[in-house]
Parts: sequence; C-alpha cells; structure tokens
Amino acid sequence: MVTKRADLELEVQKIFEHIDNGNNFLLSGGAGSGKTYSLVQVIRQIIEENPFVKVACMTYTNSAVKEIEERVNHKNLNVTTIHDFLWDCISNYQKDLKENLIELINESSSKISTINNEKVGLDYYDNLEKIKYDNFLRIADGIISHDEVILLAEKMFKNSIKLCSIVKDKFPFIFIDEYQDTQKEVIEIFLHHLKNSKKKSIVGFFGDAMQSIYEGGIGNIDEYIGEHDKVREVQKTQNRRNPKRVYDLANELRTDGLVQTHSNDKNAPNMDKNSGEVKEGKVIFYYSQDEKNDIVKQNLIEDFLWDFKDNKETKELNLTHNLIAKKAGFPNLIEIYDKDPIVKFLQSIRKYIRLTNFSHDEMITVDNLVISLKSDIDSKVKSLGLRSFTVQKFIENLIIKYPLHALTTQNLLDKIKPIDNNTIKQEDRSVIFKFKEQTGIIDIDFIYQIKVMKEIEKGIDPRFAHLYDTIKKEKYQKVRSLFFDKDNLIDDKKQNEEDESKKGSKRDILIKFLYKIQFSIDLYEENKFNEFLQIIDLKKKEGEGIITFKNRLKKIIDDLKSKSTEKIENILDFVNESGLLNLNKDDRFNKFKIEKKYLYDKVKEVGFTEFINLYNYLEGKTPFSTQHKTKGDEFDNVLVVLDNGKWNDYNFKYLFEKKGSENVLERTQKIFYVCCTRAKEDLAIYYYGINKTENALIFETAKEWFGDNLIDVDKL
Repeated sequence: MVTKRADLELEVQKIFEHIDNGNNFLLSGGAGSGKTYSLVQVIRQIIEENPFVKVACMTYTNSAVKEIEERVNHKNLNVTTIHDFLWDCISNYQKDLKENLIELINESSSKISTINNEKVGLDYYDNLEKIKYDNFLRIADGIISHDEVILLAEKMFKNSIKLCSIVKDKFPFIFIDEYQDTQKEVIEIFLHHLKNSKKKSIVGFFGDAMQSIYEGGIGNIDEYIGEHDKVREVQKTQNRRNPKRVYDLANELRTDGLVQTHSNDKNAPNMDKNSGEVKEGKVIFYYSQDEKNDIVKQNLIEDFLWDFKDNKETKELNLTHNLIAKKAGFPNLIEIYDKDPIVKFLQSIRKYIRLTNFSHDEMITVDNLVISLKSDIDSKVKSLGLRSFTVQKFIENLIIKYPLHALTTQNLLDKIKPIDNNTIKQEDRSVIFKFKEQTGIIDIDFIYQIKVMKEIEKGIDPRFAHLYDTIKKEKYQKVRSLFFDKDNLIDDKKQNEEDESKKGSKRDILIKFLYKIQFSIDLYEENKFNEFLQIIDLKKKEGEGIITFKNRLKKIIDDLKSKSTEKIENILDFVNESGLLNLNKDDRFNKFKIEKKYLYDKVKEVGFTEFINLYNYLEGKTPFSTQHKTKGDEFDNVLVVLDNGKWNDYNFKYLFEKKGSENVLERTQKIFYVCCTRAKEDLAIYYYGINKTENALIFETAKEWFGDNLIDVDKL
C-alpha cells in the first residue's frame, strides 16, 4: 500500500509539489533537523509510487552511503559516492574518455597536466587499453584520481548530449546528499549540462550551507535558486537534536537567515519526555591565559557530571590530529608522519626539476644532484644581474624593467606571498599565466624556481643534517618518490568502537601490521578465539595437543604484552621470531622496508606503548576527535577546545572579535557551528590564550553567546 503524501512531513510534501511541477529542488536544513530522514522519505515515496523507476542517490562519504542503504533497502535504489557515480557514468566510453582527457591536458589553464606540463598529441593514448580510476594520479599511464574524475566527467557531460540522455533515461530521479561539500563542476553537471538533453529528470539536493567545512566544496547553490528554470528551495527549520540553548547559539552563528526552532514532535530526541517541552541544556564558556585542559575537564566531571571515559556520549573536539596527539599519547608518531623535512625536501627537488626541465643522470646521488641544482640557480641569479635573491626583489626588478599595470602587479604579489606549501596551486598557475599574457614576461616562472630552491636549501638545514645524512648518498632515482603524510598514520579514525571503518584506508603497510599485532592481542583478551586464530599465522604443530598449543599461544601473548614499553622494532622482531605473524615472508612488508627505509628506520625507534595509544585513538577508545571528523555525529556532552595558534585556514580570534579575513572568518564560523551542534545535552567551549584586559572584544561576544556562564579557569 502506497503511503499517503498527507502522512509525510510537511517539508517532504512541499518537495513533492516541486517534483509534480517538474522542478529541481533543494532541501536546506540546519544541523539536527533530520535532513537524512527527509531524504529517506522522499526516496521511499518515489519508489512506492513508481515501482519500476530507478533512483540515484549520491553522498560525500562511504559511511553516509552505508547509512542510506540500510534505511532504504531496495533494488531500484543506487547509492554511491559522487566520484563512484560519475565514474560509472563515463567509464564505458573509453574512446570519449581518451579524447576528452587529452583535451583537458592541452587546455592552457587546465587543472590536469603531464609531469613536465607538456602538451600531448591526439594519439597520446592510442597504445593504452583503457583509462583507469585509482587512488593515485599517473597521467602518462592513463590513471586518474578523484579530482580528475570530476573534471573529466564535467567535460564529457558538457560535450555529449547523448551521455546526458543516457543518464537521465537510467535515473529519472537523481539526489545529492550533503550537496555543500561537492565541487562546483558536479553542480554544473546536474543543473546545467543535463538540460542539454530533452529527456525529463528531477535533481534534488539535501544539505546545509553552514556545514560546508571541507576544502573544495561549493558551499551553497544560491546562484541556481529561484523561479522559472531554477532550483526551488524548501527550508527545514525544526531542530530535533539540540537543546534550546545550543540551537539558540547555532542561530547566532548562521549567516543565511535560516532560524531553527524545536520540532512539534513530542518524541524528538531534544524534547523532555516528562514536560513535553524542549530541553533547556547548558552552554558554558571556559577561558584561561595558559593551556589548562585537564582542569577544565575535571571541573566538567565534578560540577556537571560529565564522564570522559564514555567516549560514545562525551567528546573533546580539537582542530587537528596534531593537537590531539600529545593528549592521546602518540606525539612522536604524528611528528614523524606530518611534514617530515626530508619528504618536503625531496618534493621540492622534484618540483624544481619539473619546473625547469632540469636534465640529470638518473643514477646521480642526492648530494651531487643538489650541488648541480644550486649551480643552476646561481647562474640564473647572476644572469639577471642580482647578487642575492628574494621574491620581493625579483618583482621590484620586473616593475622597474617593464611598464606594469599597478593592479596586475599587486594581484601577483597577493598571490605569491601566501604560497608556502609544497605545490604550486592551480589558481596560482592561472594567475601567472594571465600575468604573462598581459605583460609578455616569461621569466615570471623563475620566481617559483627560486622559491623551490629555497625549500631545497631548508632540507639541508643544519637542524636536519642528521636526517639528510641518511639519504644524501642514495641514488636519487631510489628515493625520489619517498612520500608519506599523517593520512598514512591516522586514516580511518572511528568515533567509537562500534563504528565500521570506511573503505580505502590510506594507512601504510607498517601501520597496518602494527595495528594487526595490537588487534590480535585485543581479540585474545576478549576470548574471541576463532577470530584470533584467523588473523595470526601461528599454527598448531603436527602431533601437538590443543592444550599445549593454547599454552604456547598464551605464553607468546603474555610475553608480547610484557614488551609493550620496548621499541617497535623489538615488537616486530618478536612476533616474527615467535611465528605469531610471519612478517618477513610478506612481500608487502619487505617491499616497504626497502622502498620506505627512511620512514621505517624512524618508526621502528618509537616505543610500542605510543602505538598502543594511537591504536586506541583509531579504534574510538578515547574521548578525542578532530572537529572535521565529528561532522554528522552527535554526543550528549561536547567540549570544543579553541586553540588560538597561527592556523592558515582558521582563526578563533577572528570569530569572537567578528573581524578579520573574510574567507578565514567564514571557514572558522562554519567549523565552530558544526562543533557546537553536535551536543544533545551540554556544550562547553574552552578558549585558552586570552584574558579580559587584552581581549575585550572576545569577551563581549562570549557574554553575548553564553550569558553569565563564563568560567575563568585560572581561578578554579
């Protein structure tokens, strides 16, 4: 029996009015409004009313895919990530794929390029069987990654009405969840290019512009909203999650005019079951001059009965994993994996070679290559008549030499000054390209050549001499691809022990094997003997009795646990020698030790206790999480720690003083909004590094948002 539309929630009824009129729609809802519930209602109703119609639903993460699949289990529903959906749409058209990819490579301001930024011929992929989609990019071999799938799909939909018709025929209803996190190219595909086909389809978006916290997301689709041929917006203003004080604070933070109030549903989670009224909740603002996190947490435990041991109900949110690492007990591991100076050094060398097409012997040592590079850069500096070089001096030299338009020069300066990462961003390449077009100056690339050389010199800074010594005699060919970052260490962070890991973990082989060791200990201690036996390599000897085998296993596990304070290297040796895990017989492990020797040698010196702390963090056994990772989750009690460090993308001082760089302020306001709206009962904010005398504006805002609930931690 088909559900009557009158029985659906009001917002869903409005959505179906737009669907009946053939209009695309957007459901905008604040945090805790039940947007996913609305999405599920829409999908179920469509399938009930149209049993033979297929529905496509795309979302941002694999965990969200799993959640929707569990709520709507139907063969006519295709739930995927956006990348997977688009690849499924285009992957069978290999001829078109190759042609469009070549076009993108050859476009002057394209975001896809060969290693040397060279243009390619129309026959570039003639000898290639097919274009593939993977987790890494290798243009020469026809392997594209996540970003390239989006760009390639957008171009193919733009160029092919037939492709648009095929997709609309297959999926008359296309829904995009968490639309604010998608790239603009995705929105262009579904709201612009699909219109080139006269086939009918409905595209629906679900999300919240205030929760657009991931880099590269469109944020909002305001330019597409309106009457006539535009998207119709439906606002969902109810809040089912947060108590009144929390959603009142959230309303202060919103910038789009959407004002939330409590739901009419007496059974909503934020309603008091006895009174039938919305819960009041608590919002507390802690502050101090120095970091006193432990005192804040102790006060929350004693005065407000928080339980930080219950990591499913109480969370401490920090801006980055780096801030958490010290508290959670794995500072050395995060330091190794995050921004390693030798990794940056090798990236800089590769970048310089790519920028300059510098010719070198593949078998040259790192040390000799650096000498050659420095000689190359010195000769270029002398050719310009400069004794020394800075980016500023070089630009001043250009201004004197050429009659430049002041605005153009300033634009260039503004773009170059903030660039301090290891890659030349695409938008910066575009600016340089336009600058060269307008001025005819081709030496502008030299700015980057010099900048990269400065990065290379940092790599052999005396502070890192002991690290440089480990690779300088190696053949450059052997170490040039050395790369690792903190994703290789902490990817797949769970919020709690029940969470399932997402697909496609980026953890490296070494971390995976260490994880396997600790996981086997956990299984043994939890008496999950069958699972334990499945993951270990140790087998019962011929003629060995089961009791003898169990006693042998017990001794190995006991000995392993007793070694927990020893170095990781000792743990690896022990599990291998005991036969618990045959690491040395695993090709992946042996390959890692050879190809990532530099990394392996650093990690093996760290104490295994530190890895156990990391393991507990990864498994959701601690109360810590990053502010980005918590999006979509909810907890009874939430402590948000505001670190006033010099972050490039976030600045909480801007937020509370309500001034500063517009882009940074917007990003900070959104991440703060997401953090605050995780709380189902109580919310505490801890801002350290401030005092009332020097930071009066911060306290004015704190008083406005938190009333009298301001606690000076220095007086506790």
